[in-house]
Amino acid sequence: MNLAAHRIPLPGQRIWRSMIAVWLCFGVYFLRGRSGIPFYSVIAALQCMQPYNREMGKVAQKRIVGTLIGAFWGLTVLLLELELLYEGVPDELPHYLLLGLFTGVVLYSTVLLKAREAAYFSVVVFLSVAVNHIGDVNPYLFAFRRLLDTVIGVLVAEFVNRVHLPRLRRTETLFVSGVGDTILGADRKLSPYSRVELNRLIEDGARFTVSTCETPATVRELLSGVDLRLPIITMNGAALYSVPDRAYLRCFPLAEEKSRRLMAWLDEKGCSYFSNSVEENLLVIRYRALANPGMEQMYARKRVSPYRNFVRSETDPAAQILYFLVLDTPERVAAVHDALSAEPWAAEYRVVTEKSEFEGYVRLKIYDAAVSKAAMLRVLEERLGTKETVTMGSVEGAYDVYIRDADRDQVVKELKRRFEPVDLRGWRNIFRI
Repeated sequence: MNLAAHRIPLPGQRIWRSMIAVWLCFGVYFLRGRSGIPFYSVIAALQCMQPYNREMGKVAQKRIVGTLIGAFWGLTVLLLELELLYEGVPDELPHYLLLGLFTGVVLYSTVLLKAREAAYFSVVVFLSVAVNHIGDVNPYLFAFRRLLDTVIGVLVAEFVNRVHLPRLRRTETLFVSGVGDTILGADRKLSPYSRVELNRLIEDGARFTVSTCETPATVRELLSGVDLRLPIITMNGAALYSVPDRAYLRCFPLAEEKSRRLMAWLDEKGCSYFSNSVEENLLVIRYRALANPGMEQMYARKRVSPYRNFVRSETDPAAQILYFLVLDTPERVAAVHDALSAEPWAAEYRVVTEKSEFEGYVRLKIYDAAVSKAAMLRVLEERLGTKETVTMGSVEGAYDVYIRDADRDQVVKELKRRFEPVDLRGWRNIFRI
């Protein structure tokens, strides 16, 4: 049995913080002389516990606004029924008809107040006031306490979410990670833990980016939901791309004469290929024919992305081509690789063979000889004015940090340890705004 695949994960920060928030809510309840209903404080606190501070603020705002709207209309119904329509507890049928009517009023009021996101909370509070406590000695006092209990829960969540251990932050260090076997698991997916923690670290000032053989379109798909604020190194160093701006900042294309020579050589060998170029900040992928099932599968899967543009062309322009891609069987790719290596001009190109996601096919990519991730990293360091860089990858000896098991979220754990080590000198970071 593979124990790593069946390991029990340790509780995350959100679980621990939720436990602390519950304890604090009950603690406030006892300090108030057991006044109020702590259940509502606990529910509000748990709903406001979010992985990111900005999300917590939005949920807290929705909770308070919803409580205010619901409490207002709940009190209105109580006043209408107990003071104006009836002398005591109202009859059931008229009471329920009125509740249904005012449920619509509550929802419509969230629309008029441009607070639609608080609609659910508003209705829940309204019904808890108007349904459960209309027979109380003082239902108005309950409505006030309901609002107070909610505010207490929101404040507890704000406090718990923003208090942290004292940590120093290395905001001047650039952290660069690989993608495939480094930050992604064996299923080529980013774990929920890594996504949440990575975004939190970036929000706290970590200078994090990735360096990969993939195109920007593939990076967007694989790291969906990650707030990549710094430029990323893509296509084995052939391009530097800004995800927020959707712009190529730097490219290392093949010279036209090199592209023409290579296209003529591939045509002579009867080898079909894709040429990848950047034109007007768009990735353009040209091909003459989909010569095998692997190419057909790639085209069918990749063409749906808005960040790729496939063009069938009998005469490929030779300008601004970043690399050529041959997708074929391992035997065919090996033969092309050996033949290309035997050419007298082979040293002018960089040839990379990679496994592909299409069964029975491998990729052969051909770049300019000067293209490399290390060369583009130097460009990025100069652009950012970086004095220290920490690289993380799955090839032992090739990176500052060797990632043995991506399935254990090693990259994010290592980033957290190096970016914000626990240190009393970081007392200013105990409370995060």
